[in-house]
Order: sequence, then structure tokens, then C-alpha cells
Amino acid sequence: MLNKLLAKLKEAGIDDADTTLDVLCAYVKKTDYSSVRLSRITGSLSLTDGEKEKLDTLVSARCGGEPLEYITGEREFYGFLFKCRKNVLIPRNDTEILVDAALEFLKDGDALLDLCTGTGCVGISIAKTKKIKAVLADISKDALECAKENAERLLPQGNAEVICHNVFCDIPKGLFDAVTANPPYITAEEMTGLPADVKNEPSLALFGGEDGLDFYRTIAKRYRQFIKKGGRIFFEVGAKQSESVAEILEKNGYSDIETKKDYGNINRVVSARNDQ
Repeated sequence: MLNKLLAKLKEAGIDDADTTLDVLCAYVKKTDYSSVRLSRITGSLSLTDGEKEKLDTLVSARCGGEPLEYITGEREFYGFLFKCRKNVLIPRNDTEILVDAALEFLKDGDALLDLCTGTGCVGISIAKTKKIKAVLADISKDALECAKENAERLLPQGNAEVICHNVFCDIPKGLFDAVTANPPYITAEEMTGLPADVKNEPSLALFGGEDGLDFYRTIAKRYRQFIKKGGRIFFEVGAKQSESVAEILEKNGYSDIETKKDYGNINRVVSARNDQ
């Protein structure tokens, strides 16, 4: 059965089908991935009839474009396990670079505003690593519920606040040492060619306007007043957007503009200092 399911995943064009099957087996058997992988490879993995039926259903869902993280309800990010759910953007490995960049600047006791927080993975990872106060902001009800669940589980000390917030019109309370944002940045043209599994993620968290830069323009302009003098703003950007976002920051009066590459050597984070 397992060989047939593996073949089904490969035929559907699923990347790393072996890992996907092992993750789903571990989820069905409620055990760890490593032991499942070893027992499957050695041919010693056993499944009950109920587990086989459930596994077959999950493999079909994955082949139909359902993201693996929506099926299992979790994703590891920056060494921490985050709960995921439908209608909330799934954390990506490249976004860890945004966390790295912010951590290089922030110090214990600082205040962080994490816009378009989604699962809360950026703000929570930073607050797990340094003693800062993080405000996690999003407009999506599903994202807010997911971020709150992750904050309560991963930050029992309560140093994160989750707020409903529209970056185009709402005003945050107080001043912050840093603002982080992984906003929607997919262009109108790119939206039409997204892979099937990405199309299952919320367009609210993906579409950034005709040229993908709407959120950068708004956030750069509106949020400078909420960043302390000498504080910084940190953006995750699309593969071809770093120069455009740097120009937006410069036009809005920011200085010391820096870029940071991701694991694929692509400019992934653009940051700048507020000198006002």
C-alpha cells in the first residue's frame, strides 16, 4: 500500500514525495517522523486498517493541492513548532531571514510591532529568543486566532499581545524599537500562475496589488511615526522587489538601507533606520 501511495504522490508532482508520505504516516500513527521514516525504509512499518484508510484520504487531499501544513496543522519555523490552519499563511523557511535580521538589531527590553503576523511565527520567534515585548497584528480573524494560540503555547510568560489591525487605516498604541512585516507581495500577474497548493492559501495574505508593492508603500509611509528615533523597519520582500522596496524606504525618509539574502542567495529582507 505504501508503495502505491508513494507513486500516487509522485504522479501528482508532489515535491519530496517520500518526506510527505513519512510526515503523513507519522501524523496518522501519532508518532515521531524519524521512527516512521526508518521503519518505512526498512519495511517494518505496520498500519491498522483504520490508519490505512485515513492515510489514503490524506494522501488524496495532498495530491489534490491541500498544503501539507493544513493537513497536519503544524509547521516548524526557527526551531519552534507552530500551529497552522486554513486561511492563514504557512510559514516559510526563507522568512527565518527576517527573524535573523531583526534579532541582530533588537536588544532585551525592546518593543516590536509585527505587522501581517499570520501564525505569529516572526514576532513569536523573536520574543522566544530575546526578552522583548511583541505586538502581533493582523486583520484576518483566522490569523489572529492562530497567532493567539501559538503565543499562548510558546510564550507562556505573556510577552506578546495579539491585536486586530488594518495597516491601511488603524493606529497602533505607543512607539516601537522595530517594526517587522512579511506583507502580501504577489503581483496580479504572479497570482494567476501560483502552484496548486499555494492557491489554497488565503489570497488576503498573498496579493500585494498590481505590482505587489501596495503594502510596502503604505507601511513605509504610515508607520515611520510609530518607530522610535534610531529604530528600524524590516520587510520581507519578493525575489525581484528588493530594489523597489529600498527606493520606497528612501523616498519616505529612511536611511541606512540594508538587504539580507535568503538561503537561495536571493535578496529577501530589506531594512532601514528611522532618524526622525
